[in-house]
Amino acid sequence: MPGLHPLTLSIFKSAGIDASVLTPSRGFVSDPSTGEKYFCKTGSNVAQMRGETESLRAMALTAPSLVPRVVGFEVNGLDREAGMVSQYFDFSSSRSADAQKALGQKLAEMHRPPKGNTGEYNGKYGFGVPTHCGVTEQDNTWEENWEVFYRDRRLGDLVRRIGDGQINQEWERMKDKVVPLLLSDIQPPPKPVILHGDLWSGNVGFDSASSSPIIFDPSSYYGHNEADLGITHMFGGFSSAFYEAYHEIHPKSEPYYEERQKLYELYHHLNHTLMFGGGYRSGSLSIMRGLIKWADDL
Repeated sequence: MPGLHPLTLSIFKSAGIDASVLTPSRGFVSDPSTGEKYFCKTGSNVAQMRGETESLRAMALTAPSLVPRVVGFEVNGLDREAGMVSQYFDFSSSRSADAQKALGQKLAEMHRPPKGNTGEYNGKYGFGVPTHCGVTEQDNTWEENWEVFYRDRRLGDLVRRIGDGQINQEWERMKDKVVPLLLSDIQPPPKPVILHGDLWSGNVGFDSASSSPIIFDPSSYYGHNEADLGITHMFGGFSSAFYEAYHEIHPKSEPYYEERQKLYELYHHLNHTLMFGGGYRSGSLSIMRGLIKWADDL
């Protein structure tokens, strides 16, 4: 089919899809014979695209209807460019209470340990390949312990990369007191489950045909399920119906649920500080100082 990238054509061929019958549209291509629509993506950041592909595949193990189905992923011979083809959805603007409830339920279903042939899943915290939250490559090195993973592979890694004196100072106060208080004795003890990793409202859509929720553009890893909720508080867009439906399936962990949510939100403030600076730095410091004061007052 004229206009399609060679990697995209190769993916369709490997999947047994006749690219010659596909019809291009703005943002997708469609197959008139089946009605299927496909999103085609190519780019030079091979690691980022591989991470996105493997994230979608891992999430599909426990929630196949919540994520776009991956048709295929390929890298050119020089490992300088990658292509991915996935299922395409037309999204509606609806964010009704029923839609939010369905999102909460399906996310909770995704946050369960996978069964059967699970590929990368090994019962540890981390992921088999690097993933990117925005443009930030995440350190997904496997760890046995959630506190160690989140302290060193998430918060500590960003603090080091930001290199800000005040943030470093507050982190030194946090890592030995606040982090153990919030992560060393979570009840019930967290089991590693697949996370979306960047679940802000811009990465959520609702299928215009079925109103079913769809989440996309992930930066996945296996972690504590509630870590996925941290960024939902940062930008909004998630109603009480979402949280109520979610926690009907996964009740809030104890103790210190609200403070732990602030710790999980902090990761995204730090990541935005690394990417953009500006007001996100002050937001990071505010959360850090608030948690330090909370711990000191206990």
